[in-house]
Amino acid sequence: MGRRRFNDSPISAKQDELAKQEEELRRQMEELQRKIEEAPKLAQAEQERQRQERIARASTRRSPLDSPDILQDSRHGEDLFTERPRRPRRAQRRQARLRLLISCLAVLVLVAIVIFLTIQMFNHL
Repeated sequence: MGRRRFNDSPISAKQDELAKQEEELRRQMEELQRKIEEAPKLAQAEQERQRQERIARASTRRSPLDSPDILQDSRHGEDLFTERPRRPRRAQRRQARLRLLISCLAVLVLVAIVIFLTIQMFNHL
């Protein structure tokens, strides 16, 4: 007769416990790996949602008749687009530089005329 195996020995119980822990850890690893793979997609979706919210908040116009004591949400106060001064377009900047140059030239011409007339006046005296 052969030896009888004991299925409930401490070693086999420990092996069963370790196998269960290993399976639980594998399951957790798979779940975490799935979350890691989904994280960039979720972050991008969250950024897009926040961008859409900021655009919606910035594009809403308040009537001058609205009460001035309406409390603004302080969490979103610094990222409103309407508080930032608008930067002029390239064509507008070019046009402003041209106007400044023409104004400066006109002032120089007028100063030259005044100086010329002053010299002529002193010469005729």
